[in-house]
Amino acid sequence: MSVFGPEDDGLHAVSGNFYETETFWFSFFVPERNIGAWVYVSVRQNAGTTGGGLWMWDDTGTAPWEVPFFEGFSHLKPAKYENGILVSPTGATITVIEPGMRYRIGYDDRDRIVADLYFEGAERPVPLRSGSPPYPSASHYDQTGHVTGTVVLDGERIAVDCYAMRDRSWGPRTERGYRRVGYTWLADSEIGLLTYSAPTDDSDDIHSGYVRRGDRVVAVSGGHRKAGRDPDRGWIDTLDLTAVDERGEEIAVSGRARSRLILPGSTNICINTLLEFDVAGRIVYGEDQDVWPVKEFRAAVRRE
Repeated sequence: MSVFGPEDDGLHAVSGNFYETETFWFSFFVPERNIGAWVYVSVRQNAGTTGGGLWMWDDTGTAPWEVPFFEGFSHLKPAKYENGILVSPTGATITVIEPGMRYRIGYDDRDRIVADLYFEGAERPVPLRSGSPPYPSASHYDQTGHVTGTVVLDGERIAVDCYAMRDRSWGPRTERGYRRVGYTWLADSEIGLLTYSAPTDDSDDIHSGYVRRGDRVVAVSGGHRKAGRDPDRGWIDTLDLTAVDERGEEIAVSGRARSRLILPGSTNICINTLLEFDVAGRIVYGEDQDVWPVKEFRAAVRRE
């Protein structure tokens, strides 16, 4: 599948695979306060459960119990999608305004936080190439866009006006067998860049992604990602990235970390880092998702 259609905003028919999973992810940021955040919904129709939630971090902590807000569910009742509206028992509501391009995102935990956000795509959803990791058996689309709105956290009203990433995926997804993944993106009105890489101890080569320059979107065909890591904690402090697109054009960016959240999974961790990138002398914000199997991250940090 290479074109995202109106039907792809909703839940898809599933196979007999127990691990069929649909995900809806919207990120948003308040860079001047070093705030990064996700609204995330994971629906397992065959299992009859919904997971996800909302997490918001800044530079005051890195663990879920240290950040301003963290709520992540694993097995709530099934989410419902009807007439262009996904209603999740996590507290998230995603409303389709224009298929594939414009959405309203709400979140209400009935206690501490209420979010009311609007997403407008900067490009059409871009498919991950068939067979590419980390989701070789699933349909997966990425899209940058302009996010505006408000979040009220513990009575404080926080304005949101940023460029951020969302994605949509559906297909089998298990909780074992994770490999290291580097997922790095940045965006503003002029440019959008997404890269997937496959880090090892010796290299961190980019294998897919895309770059948007103005109205033109071109697939990324290669490149390299070099992470400067904290010697004690192992997380990313700096990131130098060079990507080459299918037209042979190169883009090189350098980023420095502003804040991060260590997001735990069943057998892996994802270190989400808000980054300030230098793009030809211009500041553009983005994020790196540094995915590790827990045993590999533990071994790497202990070595250092």
